[in-house]
Amino acid sequence: MRNVNENELPEYEPWNYKFLFFLLVLPNLVALIPLILYLPMGARSTGGTRYTCMNNLRIIGYATYNYTSMSGGTLPISYTMDAEGNRLLSWRYSLLDLLNKFNIKQKINSEQTWDSAENLPFAATQILEFACPDEDNYPNNGISYFTITGEETLFPDGSSVTLDQINAADGTANTIMLTEAADMDIAWLEPRDIPFSNVNKPPREMLGTGPSSHHQEGFNVFYADGHAQELSKDIDPIVLRALITWNGGEEITEEEF
Repeated sequence: MRNVNENELPEYEPWNYKFLFFLLVLPNLVALIPLILYLPMGARSTGGTRYTCMNNLRIIGYATYNYTSMSGGTLPISYTMDAEGNRLLSWRYSLLDLLNKFNIKQKINSEQTWDSAENLPFAATQILEFACPDEDNYPNNGISYFTITGEETLFPDGSSVTLDQINAADGTANTIMLTEAADMDIAWLEPRDIPFSNVNKPPREMLGTGPSSHHQEGFNVFYADGHAQELSKDIDPIVLRALITWNGGEEITEEEF
């Protein structure tokens, strides 16, 4: 067997990757441009951002659920008040420890209003878990996830409901705890959510007023038993209101939502 001298080996010529790019990849990219441009803005939302939105809602929902384990099964009060009954801070303030936002919570004065001179700089901080990545029409400190407030809901004004009460009535698996809502223009520390009376139209028509979303398919909700679900934007408002109340005794089938 003859030994081959290194000088006798054929010269190595690397692949021309630029040529391959123009030959194979570029034509496919060009072919996709008309399809991308054809899509309406609402349809350009990727599944990734939709699932991120669902995960953000789960994070807040689990934090709210974990709060009950430290409060004897009681959900947080929708807002704190001073001795005169003035609203101070949102229920979201109660979750900051559970969301690993200790550095923000310790700087907020819980005895002052959310927009006081002392609290406003911290209230202006954006907390990414509170915002849907598909929404761009809210303030820098805005939110996309809300409670529904009212005497028939899990967040009655100035009081709270326990998980045991819910289980003994409509059941935690059938009662919405949190909902996605778009274009609400509400700050995360602001003691304001969605009044039950606002839920009077299909979510497709409730941008800026109630449960809604910029997702093409539907909007996300989180139930009191800890599961999340995407509901249709065309859900009957009567059915949606029944899912929000915890002691209404309504019988609802999955086909209705």
